[in-house]
Amino acid sequence: MIALPTPLPYIRIGAGSLALCQKDWLKETLTNAADGTDVPTWMAEDISRGVESFLINHYKGSVIDSDELFDRIEKTLSSLGLKHVAEKIDKTPPPVRISLNELSRRAGAGYELIFFHLLRDQLNSATTGGAARIECHGLYSCVRRLSGAKKWSIKCDHLRDEINEFLDQTKERLAWMHPDVTLEIIF
Repeated sequence: MIALPTPLPYIRIGAGSLALCQKDWLKETLTNAADGTDVPTWMAEDISRGVESFLINHYKGSVIDSDELFDRIEKTLSSLGLKHVAEKIDKTPPPVRISLNELSRRAGAGYELIFFHLLRDQLNSATTGGAARIECHGLYSCVRRLSGAKKWSIKCDHLRDEINEFLDQTKERLAWMHPDVTLEIIF
């Protein structure tokens, strides 16, 4: 059995990207929707806890589609007579985290081209799925795995630079094609 890092299900964004569903994100989403309405903040926070409880205790899967999650939240709000709050929900999913180390594991040592193909697919899936923020992490462990190096070497420096250049180019392309999407590299 695999233990998830949180009792909440992952949120599927696009065809192949997942984001962690976090309590703070749910709370922020609902309090922002209630802001400027007749619904007090405490009520929005209480509804957020109700959504969390449902996802933890009654939702059967470990992954929920972004659209399905927002549909369920809207239906819940509407059934409580809060359709005006449901209409204000920002349907931006939480940040998508891409593990570079996991992609390098899937590609295999020495298969940089496969790694870059997998990374491009993950980035495309996240952006077409509506992600507003993408975080890539685990660069150093990724480089060591791809290069097959036990100790950091000049070969590792070159590969790290190639990956950084690829991600920088992707950032520039995103800024032009999807200005609302941010890409961050977390070491």
